[in-house]
Amino acid sequence: MVGVKTRIRRAEYTGTNRCWPCTVANSVVLSIGVVILTIAGRRTMAAGVALVGVVSIWLRGYLVPYTPRYAPRLLAMLPFDFGVYGDHTDRDDGSLSDTGLATGGDDKMAGPTGDAIVTTLLEAGVVVPDDEEFLLQDTFRDEWRREMTRLRDRNLEGLAEEADALTEASVDAHVGRDWRGQATTVRLEGEAGHSVSLDEAVVVAELAATRALRAWIDDAGVRRAAGRPLRSLLERCPRCDGELTVSQATCCGEVTPPGSTPTEKLVCPACDVRLFTYD
Repeated sequence: MVGVKTRIRRAEYTGTNRCWPCTVANSVVLSIGVVILTIAGRRTMAAGVALVGVVSIWLRGYLVPYTPRYAPRLLAMLPFDFGVYGDHTDRDDGSLSDTGLATGGDDKMAGPTGDAIVTTLLEAGVVVPDDEEFLLQDTFRDEWRREMTRLRDRNLEGLAEEADALTEASVDAHVGRDWRGQATTVRLEGEAGHSVSLDEAVVVAELAATRALRAWIDDAGVRRAAGRPLRSLLERCPRCDGELTVSQATCCGEVTPPGSTPTEKLVCPACDVRLFTYD
């Protein structure tokens, strides 16, 4: 059963990558089909279609083939606000370094700049250049993995406590819960009301990176900010240790200009989580 579920699941369209316009559009189509079958007296078939449809939407992100091509236009024609995003920016991976939390600003890197972080990582020997790319230094990679292994067994409450200790004093880290009250994320909230929710895998990766960097970099702000770019160099999932893949799949709401290639994302197919988006 696990093998079948794994083959059906589409990580690039589910989890943090789930596109709500796709989900809404397919749910509407499924509901219409079930109602028609029920009115026609085919209740058993209607129940079967409903079950298959719900499972498909949940595991794959959509039911009707080629949904990503028509869903944005379909929803745009309807006189309703479904509360969905026009793109995936607001559902992208957050970071412990989202210093905009402290002021309510939109600048996620109000601290050390990206160039400064990369320069520091290079000077410290944490990453090494390889042609036009960067690679993790072997010793640091091993230290980072050990820290991720240590944190992997912590629950979200424990991860939130560690995140609260490592983030700025003006930022409150606590567990984010869904409508059922179940812990789902680590949530960072600033004084001005700005907040971000982080997936467990992202928190594990960045907390582990911050700890592993203590022997390499003195500046605590740089250590926190380095977690985001270092995630782009992950090879295995911080949560399940499964192999990560790079996906270029697009979904509705992610509009790729003609002649351009879709944005690449580093994802864990097993956990349905996006670890990094390559801009």
